[in-house]
Amino acid sequence: MHPRQFLLAFALLLTAVAASADTMPLSQIHKGMKGYGLTVFEGTKVERFNVEILGVLSNIGPSQDLIMAKVVGDKTVDNAGIIAGMSGSPIYIDGKCIGALAYAWQFAKDPIAGITPIDEMLALARNDVGGGGPAVVPAAAVPRISASDFLKALGNAKTDDVFEKIATSFGAKQMSAAVSGAHPIAVPLSMSSFDASTVSRFGPYFDQMGFVSVPAGATSTSSAKATDAKKQFAEGDAVGAVLMNGDFTVAATGTITHIEGDRVYAFGHPFLDMGEVSFPMTQSEIVTVMPSLASSFKLANTGQVVGALRQDRSSGIMGVVGAKAETIPVELTVNGSEPGRTYHLNVVRHAQLSPLILAMAADTVIANVQRAAGERTIMLDSEIKLKGFEPIHLREGWAGAQARQAIPQYLAVIAGYLMSNEFRDATIESVKLHVRHDDQLKIAKLLEASIDTPSKGEINPGDVVKVRALLKPFRGEPFTETFDVKVPENQTPGPAYLLVGSGTALNQIDFSLVPPDPRTLEQVLNVLERLRPSTDLTIGLYSTAEGAVTAGVYLPNLPPSIRAVVTADTSNAPQAPVKYHGVEKQAKSLGYIVDGAMKIDLDVRPAI
Repeated sequence: MHPRQFLLAFALLLTAVAASADTMPLSQIHKGMKGYGLTVFEGTKVERFNVEILGVLSNIGPSQDLIMAKVVGDKTVDNAGIIAGMSGSPIYIDGKCIGALAYAWQFAKDPIAGITPIDEMLALARNDVGGGGPAVVPAAAVPRISASDFLKALGNAKTDDVFEKIATSFGAKQMSAAVSGAHPIAVPLSMSSFDASTVSRFGPYFDQMGFVSVPAGATSTSSAKATDAKKQFAEGDAVGAVLMNGDFTVAATGTITHIEGDRVYAFGHPFLDMGEVSFPMTQSEIVTVMPSLASSFKLANTGQVVGALRQDRSSGIMGVVGAKAETIPVELTVNGSEPGRTYHLNVVRHAQLSPLILAMAADTVIANVQRAAGERTIMLDSEIKLKGFEPIHLREGWAGAQARQAIPQYLAVIAGYLMSNEFRDATIESVKLHVRHDDQLKIAKLLEASIDTPSKGEINPGDVVKVRALLKPFRGEPFTETFDVKVPENQTPGPAYLLVGSGTALNQIDFSLVPPDPRTLEQVLNVLERLRPSTDLTIGLYSTAEGAVTAGVYLPNLPPSIRAVVTADTSNAPQAPVKYHGVEKQAKSLGYIVDGAMKIDLDVRPAI
């Protein structure tokens, strides 16, 4: 056995021996036993509630048992039922912890709950190979966004389907079908500083994961330096699992079940059932309990960060006080009719969660600077910094009644495409977003596109062709933009054409002519580099070509002999033949969303 593995096993053995003194094994639990639980109903005061054991359901799932209990003689629970936020409340018999309050039945007449045995929760430590060191960032397996789906979404400005795929990729937490109707006790997902419309829009995505989306406040987001869990927490305290903090906060609230050294066990059921995780762990303050016929819940303020959650599995979550969770710093600046403002956020680094959380932040910022209804224009200038690569710069714009919905989806699709790539981890180190909002429609429609034919009456390789584009802004005066496009010296004589229009329109043409087939992360990034925004008036010269895309690489103007070899080689999957490709491209940023595209046919004659 490796020395580190031996030390870890020995430490776990010592922990198990120590834990046995204040915990009770499942074998000693039987019907009729009476005990109590601990939780916070208001503020930070831990209060008792009484329970009576109804029995034990054995082997309801793989290595999974459930203790059945009834909460008795507690006015709060009698009034509100089993409350969202009580997940993890430790249950004691004869002063020994038997497990965590974790499951409930909706619309049950009596406050009956399922308790996850403490032994199952303590087993979470076996998966924590990091010990007390820095929390690791998991390489999660997530639904991959293919290059074709990605480009179809952006090229056609229809990101709805891909965004829905990202937002609904989480399976709802379910108990074994052997316990009919049982569900994990819902976890309040506190959202502070968000616009109400953002909570309404994104809340359903989180609700289907087993959360109850609720408004909240944030008391502090600074990280604690202490590493002693006993000084930070006690059994029954409220604990927060943070998805985003800073100027906005998204955090789930549950209850601490057990503490061993610097390890904290909570919830008694999955948070998101993601296995190894790295999420900030915070203290929390309960404001009040909100009784509800459907599902009562706690309203909470998220406190200071004191550690990191490391495990998220069927029997609960485990965090380490003093450990640090690596998050993505996001700087979001917005300008509109009011003075500009910059927001600073920290978003959890996770391939499934990061895109959705980033979209939420953008949505609420835009909501704060725009009117509630009507048409508008939104322009985005963004920088995404990946570890080991030059920053990725992306610009885009939207106009019309749907502009508000478009930008969060765009950001989620971009982040999802990067983080779900199948080649290697794309570690996002930081994100900077600059959003410009205008209450007016900033659209310029392309009316005409023409060229000035050279005085000699024909176009030859090496010539410079002047291209004119006439555009008409919405409720504005027409204006002309000109380009000087040089025909390459090595241009093959014959038919060619010019495309004039928005960057988005030319994206569709370029990617249909030379379809991407990335085989490396570098090629994934190259797809992003090829994108041009709809705010650019773009011109492209296209000529005939006998090339191919193979193994993700575009090979232009292949000689017939080489083309035959490439076509016959199936080791790199099917090749995509290329008949036309862009040989020259130019763009001008106009400050408008360019609407339309036009084609100008050319006949390139041999030079005399």
